Amino acid sequence: MIDSIKRFAVKNKVTYMVIYICYLLYGICVSLFFLCMRIFPVDDKKIVFASSKGRRYGDNPMYISNELLNRKKDYKLVWLLNKNVEEEIPEGVKRVDYTLKNIIYELVTAKVWVDSNMKESGLLKRKKQLYIQTWHGSYGLKKVAGDLGNKLPLIDKRYYKYNAKKTDLMISNSKRTTEIYRNAFWYYGEVLEYGSPRNDIFFRNTEYVRSKVDKSLGTAGKCIVLYAPTFRNDYRTDDLKLDYGRLLKTLSDKFDGEWVVLVRLHPNNISDAEGFIKYTDKIINATNYNIMQELLVAADVLITDYSSCMFDFVTTGKKCFIYASDLERYNHERGNYFRMDELPFPLAQNNDELEKNIKNFNQNKYAVEVKKLFDFVGLNETGHASEKVADYIEKWMDEK
Repeated sequence: MIDSIKRFAVKNKVTYMVIYICYLLYGICVSLFFLCMRIFPVDDKKIVFASSKGRRYGDNPMYISNELLNRKKDYKLVWLLNKNVEEEIPEGVKRVDYTLKNIIYELVTAKVWVDSNMKESGLLKRKKQLYIQTWHGSYGLKKVAGDLGNKLPLIDKRYYKYNAKKTDLMISNSKRTTEIYRNAFWYYGEVLEYGSPRNDIFFRNTEYVRSKVDKSLGTAGKCIVLYAPTFRNDYRTDDLKLDYGRLLKTLSDKFDGEWVVLVRLHPNNISDAEGFIKYTDKIINATNYNIMQELLVAADVLITDYSSCMFDFVTTGKKCFIYASDLERYNHERGNYFRMDELPFPLAQNNDELEKNIKNFNQNKYAVEVKKLFDFVGLNETGHASEKVADYIEKWMDEK
């Protein structure tokens, strides 16, 4: 509900003071519901998962959930998902509609919470409960939360600080990511640099994943370029438009093969996906494909702007290009942790530059620059993060 109010406010210039009052009232109501629901006992076997406020079945929580499911313990695994999320949920996982009543009941009775979003309101955790926050980014490019300084709305600052106090554990994939957690989220608790559970997929059976994507999106026998831009503060999409025909020809000329584009918008732009572009058999709408990491595994090339998905994708060493037509405006509105010239990804601000970058791409130089990036951020991706987090949860539940 609060997200809808914020989007309305941005588009209609409603003051954030009005939103802030709504947030306070909403948070108070949620907290009261939590207190009332404490008449129900904690279920020592229940673990509740959520991602992107119920809009996705995926990200780090899904891979932790899968690992726990594969261990065949007597855990009660619960996923909170919106009704319109079309995804096959594994047998042994209970799907629950992401409604306020269900959220509060499932969380108040769970032994463990696992979430990738730090912008919930009014959560009241019991002492005997464990809240693991995995976040949904990495050592990303765009600044987040407190690192935005006075560009961060007061309501969001309250969100982050409140959730940081409730969080018992955060999962990181690098020293740089841990620094961001500390500085941006006002988080002072335990951080485990196990790697990103969602990135374990890059170290496993990638052929199966590619086959799954091909079957779902009709890309069998094609080379895939994934276009995955992030959202803008005012939710605009005018800066997200590529010359797809030119792009496909350039990729085919440079790397051979028959290419298709998968367009995957940020969760904040899901409602814009259908009207965003005219899709064809070569330009495919992948926004509603829930598991982003599977698209990254399947893709041969990634094009993004400021999304942290570039740092996940490059774990594979595959080719990534940046298309950022609004770079100056975005830097002014939000700001970045890195200068573009510090990154190994060739930068384009228009279609001419993107074509030139693809034509002039040098794999050997790229590999050297990627290795420098890994060393700089202190990357720790081993393919075993899900196992380590599951071990932590299992030990905690046994001891508590």
